[in-house]
Amino acid sequence: MTEAARPRASLYGHRHGVVTGHHLATRAACAQLERGGTLVDGMIAASAVLAVVLPHATSLGGCGMMLLHDAASGKTRALNGSGIAPARATPALFAQAIDARGPRSWVVPGLVRLWAQAHRAHGRQPWRTLFEDAIELAADGAAFSSEVARNLALVAPQVRAQAGFDTAFQVDGVDRRPGAPWRQRALADTLRHIALHGEAGFYEGPVARALCAFSAETGGLLQQEDLRRVAADWTEPVRQRYGKLEALVMPPNSVGVLMLAQLARLQGSFAAPRAQRLYAQVMNARACLPRLHDRVADDRAAWPWRDDALAAAVPGPVRGEPGDTAGIVLADHRGNGLVMLQSVFQPFGSGCVDPATGILMNNRLSEFSTDPARHNLLAPGRRPVHTLNPYMVFEDGRPALYAVSPGGVSQTTTAVQCISNVLLDHTPLPQALDLPRWSIGRDGQLMCEPGFPQETVGLLRDAGVRVVENSLHPFYFGSIKAVRYLDGMLEAAADLRRQACASAW
Repeated sequence: MTEAARPRASLYGHRHGVVTGHHLATRAACAQLERGGTLVDGMIAASAVLAVVLPHATSLGGCGMMLLHDAASGKTRALNGSGIAPARATPALFAQAIDARGPRSWVVPGLVRLWAQAHRAHGRQPWRTLFEDAIELAADGAAFSSEVARNLALVAPQVRAQAGFDTAFQVDGVDRRPGAPWRQRALADTLRHIALHGEAGFYEGPVARALCAFSAETGGLLQQEDLRRVAADWTEPVRQRYGKLEALVMPPNSVGVLMLAQLARLQGSFAAPRAQRLYAQVMNARACLPRLHDRVADDRAAWPWRDDALAAAVPGPVRGEPGDTAGIVLADHRGNGLVMLQSVFQPFGSGCVDPATGILMNNRLSEFSTDPARHNLLAPGRRPVHTLNPYMVFEDGRPALYAVSPGGVSQTTTAVQCISNVLLDHTPLPQALDLPRWSIGRDGQLMCEPGFPQETVGLLRDAGVRVVENSLHPFYFGSIKAVRYLDGMLEAAADLRRQACASAW
């Protein structure tokens, strides 16, 4: 990594810590908290802004997952806003594989359902006021983000070919430039409708009809009954202890349980020197991810992970390039915390942008399998194995680390490295996020960032692992957003491998 790319955004505060994937989203969340809003109020305001300014990563046409910790009761709840397969989506519809992009790659969006469920249970500010920043940015024009422009330069022809894509992201046949004003009037109208009518403003009425008409015109599968059926569910997180530490993640269909599995296998190496611990991280991830990924969709599987689960699992591919995702971390001095991820899956999702609503649709359906031998088999109304992995770590029962990161399934390996750096090595948070990371590519090779320890590289090569050194891959290494509790203070840090912004006060 170049010096300019290194993550240095770290702030200390007594009352609140806020980290998101864009400075305008962080500002929107902070404004809600300063007005006396709850963490959920801040999350919704930030989440809506992210859907405006980072549409390559998140959209009203995507999904979300969230953990919320209440310090007074000591309880943590999980809210699953991941989408379901449309009723018309069956394995027989696809020949060899599910469409990677395009109108047949959509799951039914669940993000707005998540907002509504969270606000009903924990919101304080009036619903309509939570969208003012997002509406203004869409209507009046936010600056076209450098992060969106970076992803746009990398986008494949298959994505550019989708309906509405060029109209949304080009001007006179040329890609939009970073910093140029970008007005999304149709999206502003959609957000106004949601602000006035709640979740019904998205899942019923003119917005729903427009999305379904767009689906029909382009050969998609989405119908109005699908929109009515999708739900966001409160449930219990999955938790696992590792000595003084306890990690909490979303339950399946999230791959967060694979993070727990890796930590469980590593517990015996927690006290090892750093180079050897990194070696153990890599080898355990190579063992866990291919064998347990499909088990996430097995209703009979017991979580947290047990040794016999790995022995019984059949290896399988972990398909696809890592996704792009937007994250939010909110915390206060009492220990209350919220971690949330929202996504359209891979950069620019399906590539389909409905001109009537301004909504870019996800390509999350491609996470399903069409192999009848797999648990993650496509079926109408099902949720796929899902890459979103927000997590919380407690130490001796007290909040220690709230964090998220984009990066597909590599969210789990990035999280293991973050927890190790921060809570085992006790590295200050900005330096912990800055340390060179490793990740496993789609073809199984190991990628290491510049500066990764040579001793670990040698151990891995001696074990027969293919290692690519000095990798600067734009997606695999993630971008951590984190709040740490330290000596009675909140430390908020933003990993600038991708656009992000931290605030603490």
